Amino acid sequence: MQNESPTKATELMQKAVPMMLKLEVAPTPYNYGIWYEYVSNRNQKLNQIMDGTLRKLGHLPGFLSRELFHEFLLPDEFQQGNGQKKKLKSIVDSAASSSKDMSKGLDELNTVLAKSRKILKRADKEEHIDSVINYLEKGALVASQKANHFNQSLEQVHAELAKLKAELDDIKKQNDVDELTQLGNQKGFERTLYQWLPDAEDDISIILLDIDNLASINQQFGKRAGTALIRYIADLMKTLALEKSVMSRFEGGTFGILLNEATLDFTHRFAELLRQQISEQKIRYKQSKIHMPQVTVSVGIATLLGQEGPEEFLERARKNLLRAKQSGKNCTSDR
Repeated sequence: MQNESPTKATELMQKAVPMMLKLEVAPTPYNYGIWYEYVSNRNQKLNQIMDGTLRKLGHLPGFLSRELFHEFLLPDEFQQGNGQKKKLKSIVDSAASSSKDMSKGLDELNTVLAKSRKILKRADKEEHIDSVINYLEKGALVASQKANHFNQSLEQVHAELAKLKAELDDIKKQNDVDELTQLGNQKGFERTLYQWLPDAEDDISIILLDIDNLASINQQFGKRAGTALIRYIADLMKTLALEKSVMSRFEGGTFGILLNEATLDFTHRFAELLRQQISEQKIRYKQSKIHMPQVTVSVGIATLLGQEGPEEFLERARKNLLRAKQSGKNCTSDR
């Protein structure tokens, strides 16, 4: 469930509950979660799976509800953390209970209305009309109280979900950070790429750069020197960071930069600036106080083409990085 306003959350739940009742869906936390998401129409893949299953089977099996809940509503971090899972289950249980109570209140009101219609058909005295009015007032009051309780429950759910979302954001940040450089890691880079692509046109670019001859530096100066060099390059990259960009370290001396709203021409100029800045550094290893030979990087860049998927997009950047290496290193390739 996303961060909804109380009004929007109420609207979605009021759509979900009748559909669940009609299909005789059990009021479990998993079912409430996926049907809430289903009526929001946010996740087309989830909706397609549910629609296809309903067409074939006429119902949604319990085991499938659980799997869909974990796949589409719980990010990896929630699945890894029992604390967050317990909190989320408690929130869903609470919403399910209040939703069931509201549904019961609406059924009771419908019963009151049906009986009132029957009485009105036969009513021929003023006291009969008064009795119907009193009966309706009591029924409407009960339904109103249950509806108010439901709205209050949703507001509480909304607040608790906001807290959980903040916790999840912290977990994501920790999981997406490279401990050595404090840049993002490859997982975080790819997560952002997947998030940006659906709304992108042709304005997302990838820069991959790799430290040239890192293995030789490790052999000549030791692995500690290579590690220190990786940190040094990362710190230099941070000073040149752009808005709407993500900088990450993949593995070894390979770094990735994701640029939003960046043309190929702009990306090429920025990549060249990075390459040149790194090649001009005079780096001395602190342990031996000996200057290293010129440190250079090879750079591969790619800008999104049409309906290209994330894997193909990233693979083009990798191939261009390989071309830069094969072209003599310390250069940039975009084709």
